[in-house]
Amino acid sequence: MADDFDVERFMSIHKLSLFDLNKIPDRQFFESHQHVVITQGELSLSNEWQNTNQTTLRVGDVEYVGTNRGEWGGKLEVIVAGKRTELMKGNIVHLLPLNGKLYVIEGLAHLSMASGSISVIENIENPSKPKLITKLPDAPDLVYLDKTRPDFQRIIIVGSKSIISLGPYMTPEILYWDAFWHINLNPTSIVRYKDNYFIGLPHGVAVVPAPWGESSKYCREFPSAAEKRCLKVQFYAGHEFNKRVN
Repeated sequence: MADDFDVERFMSIHKLSLFDLNKIPDRQFFESHQHVVITQGELSLSNEWQNTNQTTLRVGDVEYVGTNRGEWGGKLEVIVAGKRTELMKGNIVHLLPLNGKLYVIEGLAHLSMASGSISVIENIENPSKPKLITKLPDAPDLVYLDKTRPDFQRIIIVGSKSIISLGPYMTPEILYWDAFWHINLNPTSIVRYKDNYFIGLPHGVAVVPAPWGESSKYCREFPSAAEKRCLKVQFYAGHEFNKRVN
């Protein structure tokens, strides 16, 4: 089935227009955050976004608390029957419950350094010290569970300069590297709608073709001869951003 979603029209309704990525400035932008969400099965966009350095997850009588204080460090703690216990150190970005397990995603981007890791607690209802599964080549910012494929749910990580996919064996696969938002535009949110990932950013939205879809136009690094064309990453920005940069 063809994808009948008109990306350009959607962006135009929200007063966003295509931005020339060659003109991305080398200074940071912290205001006018765009937040992408799926509302009643449809893609929607909001300016309401709140950043926090704490992630919590409650499972029955167990509460997990992850903190992320950047260069000052962080940790994962668990609270059971009022008792708080530290399980691991690290800047906790996301706590992902999946198939009775708890996946702990942590990492840090600071100056020229960017790295992360994924660990797992095998029984989410029985807290224990997380076991390392894999290191990550980039620092994670956002985590999204892509349910497009019927055989397994793929974990998608938006990093400080990348998009990384993790399959059933938790082996990192880089989908997109040297992201244009690196340092300058901190991602706020990610959703998949139709065959694109939409990533909320300050002043706009990134549109990234996603793999594993009926009409996917995902650009592989070395496309096969059968792939007649594919789409590149795009950035739709607000008028004020265009005016300030150009």
